[in-house]
Order: sequence, then structure tokens, then C-alpha cells
Amino acid sequence: MKKNPAAHEVEIHDLVDQTHGDGAREQIPEPTVDPLKHFGLSANPFADNVNPEFFFRTEAHEEAFIAMKHCIEEHVSIGLTTAISGTGKTLLTQVLIQELDPRYYQPILVLAYPGISRTSLLQEIAAELKLEDLPARPNTHALVSAIQSYIINLYLKGLRLVLIIDEVHFLGAETLHILRTLSNIEVPEQKLVTVLLFGEKCFLEKMKLPVYAAIFSRMFARTEIRPLYQHEIEQYVKFRLLMAGGRAGMIDDNLFTPLLEVSRGIPREINRICHNALTLAARQGDRSINARTIERLKELKKV
Repeated sequence: MKKNPAAHEVEIHDLVDQTHGDGAREQIPEPTVDPLKHFGLSANPFADNVNPEFFFRTEAHEEAFIAMKHCIEEHVSIGLTTAISGTGKTLLTQVLIQELDPRYYQPILVLAYPGISRTSLLQEIAAELKLEDLPARPNTHALVSAIQSYIINLYLKGLRLVLIIDEVHFLGAETLHILRTLSNIEVPEQKLVTVLLFGEKCFLEKMKLPVYAAIFSRMFARTEIRPLYQHEIEQYVKFRLLMAGGRAGMIDDNLFTPLLEVSRGIPREINRICHNALTLAARQGDRSINARTIERLKELKKV
């Protein structure tokens, strides 16, 4: 998982191109309606979940990862990553958390939701920090004070809080300004917390409004995860199949042009379409998924 795409190149191409010494491709089990059994897979390569083991770093993902990691290491107070829904921003938050050395950092992840108030957000943060001795119904001031004390105590222990907020596009102005307040906690030589914001691209339109100017100006590092190009889709699909124990001959090179067309390069859509393609191929007894599989999915209105 921690290797870059180039490190997987030989292995990924082997998935499609390797043959036995006699030139025959590896045999696939007898047809079955179960795509995992049909293709001899150890796991669903295109499952609808957030699994860091299947995280494939494209150039865009790598740039976003490096930018957010630098925010943490350089004590930047607020960093922002935006993306079209389904391009992998939530998975990137999980990878960041796994990458941080617990000897120096304490990362927490808070998922925003529509209409969340500033007090509710602070309560979510307090719960993740497992703060004790709070009033039964703490107000905003009590929560900020308790979180501030926790951050200072972390600093005295040589630790730094990394506060990751996902789905930040759901936050209103007051709630965002509370995050700015937390990001201001500092000692003379450095900020004591890094706030990393992850949200949909529409968040940038909201930031154009005057009420958000002060908080937006504090987002020193801003990066975007774009959809995948066609060559990245090919590597992405092959990588996920490789991680799931895929066999030679499972996919045809003519798959990727129509896959780009129907998925628009969005990883979540690629996963959905490839999942349906594997299922359809298994039911039809096909030995591979290819452009014809995509055309059949179009006819069935499953793309």
C-alpha cells in the first residue's frame, strides 16, 4: 500500500500478461454465478468500502497526500483537500491516519453531516478525544476550553493533535470559524494543532462568499483530487485485481476506453461498473471482462 504506482508496474502487468512456459494462460475455475469463485479471487476487488489496502496512489492522490502530510510536518494550521464525490478523499484520510507515527501525532477523524452546529462539532471532537469531566450539557465555551487544555497537555507530552474533518462542505460559517479558533492554539514557536479539511468541490464556491473570507485565507495548503485519466484507470483496475488475487487474462485491454466513458474517471463509479462487470461475466460464463461486457451493462442499464 505504501508503494507508489511505479513500484507495482511489473506485478500489475504480470496480472494480465503472464503466461506459463508453454505459452498457455493460467486456467480459470469452472464457471459459477459467484464472481469471486469464477475468477479465483480471494476478495472483492471493487467492494463499496474504504479499505486502505486497495488504495492506489495516482499522481493526483499522491500530490494531495504529500500536501496534507507537509501541513502536519510543517505545523501549518489548516489544510484543504477538495474533490468530486467518489474520487477517494475519504480513503485518503484513512491512509493519512495510518501513515502518522503515534509517537509524535494523535490523529482523530470527525465526519460532518448536514446542519451540524458548532457545539455538535465540538462534542464530536470531544468524544473522539475521550474527554472526561465535562458538564452534562456543555456549552461551546466549555468544550473549546476542554479541547484547548487537551491540546496543550498533548504538546507537553511531545505529541501534536491532527484534526481531520471529512465532508467539510456541510459546515456553515460559524462552525468553520470554531475550527479556526482551535487552529489558533499555539505557543510562541509553533501552532499546536493541524486541522485538515476534506470536502466536495462545491465547497470552493461557498468559500467565495465574504462570510468565509477569514477562514479561507487561513487554509495555507489547498489541493484537489481530480478524476483519473485513461492510463490511470487501467493501472487502478489492474492493481485492485492484483490485490484480490486476480489471474492472468481476466481483463481485456479494450475495456478501458469505454470504462473511461461511462465512469468519467471517478473511482467509485469505476468500482461499481467493474463489480457489475465481474458479476455479469460470471453469470454468462465469460473468462474475462472487456468492452463487450460494458456494452451489455449499458443494455441492462447497469452503468
